[in-house]
Amino acid sequence: MTGVETNANDSAFPSYIDLDKFLVKHDSNFVWLLMATILSCGWIIYLTYYNSRNIGLILTLIINRLYKNGYIHIGSFSFSVLSGKVMFRDVYYINEDMSIRIQDGFLIFRWWKVYNPKQKSHDPKAETRLYVTVNGFEFHVYNRTDLYARLQETFGLEPTLKAHRKEEGPDQTLNSVNITAESPDQVSSWRSLLPVIKVNISTGRIAFGNHYLPQTMCVHFDDAFLTYTTKPPSSHLDKFMHIVKGALENVRVMLVPSPRYLGMHNDEPPRLMGEGFVVMQSNDVDIYYYMDEPGVVTEEVGNADSEAGSEGSKLQDLPPCWGLDIVCGKGTDFNYGPWADRQRDCLWKFFLPADYQSMKVTEIAQPGKPRQILAFELRMNIIADATIDLLFTKNRETNAVHVNVGAGSYLEVNIPMTVGENGYSPTIKGQLLHVDTTSSMQYRTLLEAEMLAFHVNASYPRIWNMPQSWQCEIEVYKATYHFIYAQKNFFTDLIQDWASDSAPDLYSFVPYSWNFKVLFHQFEMIWAANQHNWIDCSTKQQENVYLAACGETLNIDFTLPFIEFVPTTCNMRFCLKAEDTDLQLSLPECHPSRYPPPHPGQRLPA
Repeated sequence: MTGVETNANDSAFPSYIDLDKFLVKHDSNFVWLLMATILSCGWIIYLTYYNSRNIGLILTLIINRLYKNGYIHIGSFSFSVLSGKVMFRDVYYINEDMSIRIQDGFLIFRWWKVYNPKQKSHDPKAETRLYVTVNGFEFHVYNRTDLYARLQETFGLEPTLKAHRKEEGPDQTLNSVNITAESPDQVSSWRSLLPVIKVNISTGRIAFGNHYLPQTMCVHFDDAFLTYTTKPPSSHLDKFMHIVKGALENVRVMLVPSPRYLGMHNDEPPRLMGEGFVVMQSNDVDIYYYMDEPGVVTEEVGNADSEAGSEGSKLQDLPPCWGLDIVCGKGTDFNYGPWADRQRDCLWKFFLPADYQSMKVTEIAQPGKPRQILAFELRMNIIADATIDLLFTKNRETNAVHVNVGAGSYLEVNIPMTVGENGYSPTIKGQLLHVDTTSSMQYRTLLEAEMLAFHVNASYPRIWNMPQSWQCEIEVYKATYHFIYAQKNFFTDLIQDWASDSAPDLYSFVPYSWNFKVLFHQFEMIWAANQHNWIDCSTKQQENVYLAACGETLNIDFTLPFIEFVPTTCNMRFCLKAEDTDLQLSLPECHPSRYPPPHPGQRLPA
């Protein structure tokens, strides 16, 4: 007893001999206990560090064996049935046209939420059963294989690209239409199971370009909170409307040099801001994307005529809607110019090359076919003060036209999706409020206006080299324009930088003309009229003599004709018409002629 008490006092843990005796007494073995402990620790380590990676490897092998139109990689994959959570890491999809990469993320399917099959699929108060979070999202478009394969076929070239065509027979198309027409609103569809889907993206990037282009257009944002849902369509003939609402933070649209570019970087940007040239940036941007799911064209025309007075018949003729609304908040800044326009033209020609074929008139959808979307509408609203910079280069020196605009400015773009007998005509319109324009010259003041509204109507005939007529109407309210002769050379340099340096090509020449109509309401045209063309450019207490022409309306009409190939001369006719105008002269206080000399016999003021 004394020895036992001594051992107990020496150590609180049993010794190896005592443990072995205990295991032998109870028909056990220490070796098996040690092996079980080691295996348990190894299994826990495997589940913690290696199980998700092995599952990702197995899924990668299985998916790529079944899917042949690209390569899909899953670095790690794990799921939890109890919480409805699926986690993934290092996921990317690559094909010959684009790539999608995700650093890591997870999705939660709330299976414990009560499912009501009778619930409306577009109920705004519906539960969010699917929640997705993604970190490090990248979407890169670098090729158009199908388009270039079609161009090879059109031009009769040797086919080197294979186009992915989903051929569908006429019988299959009719059957699918008939099935959809019989049950257009299935309560057991996925929209009733997942009426609302929320997606959060941290650090996203969207890129367009490759190593054959000098610049790549990139869209960066720090955080994006997106919500997908559906609601009733704009016309009862359609099925439903897709809705994507989102809020993006710290958005930047940039033109960055393409890695491993094969050519020479001879054309330098006028200004570098971080990684490249920033075209647009904003602290917060809200988006609202909507698109009607087209219904089927029916033959019930007589019913619409009999119910001409009902509200439903008014919506029956509306085509399916498709558009995107963008709202820019604080810290919004736009930068453009000749260099940025050349990069835009380079990207446009690569991703949307011309086929030089006559466009076919879009056929009217027949009964039994899906309804047609006629146009895509883009709206951009600015709800805070913003800036617009027009940058150009002269002798490697950056010049700029800086414009401050107020809240309430907007831009609307309408792009037709169909072709008529005369082609198609996209339109651009908008307005800028509280415009304050300055230049980078020593005499900075340029234009001040309460509102500037513009409307541009382009015309694209069905034959690519037929004459085009572009209309541009500008209305300026309560404008004050400051003019000096040096601005002539300033804007001449801007036009020369915008002009293309490439040699004229007769095979790609398209005749076109710009028709401008500028209307000023309550305007002031101010000229600096100092002697010897001397101008005081100080910011305060300027000693300039100003001559102003003021009036109620001023209408300026002129046309820029580009209808001849390399003409020797180009005649332009300007038509100016003003109403209720008067001339005024402003003299500084130090000018000797500010106060007229006194008449003979008149006493001077004390």
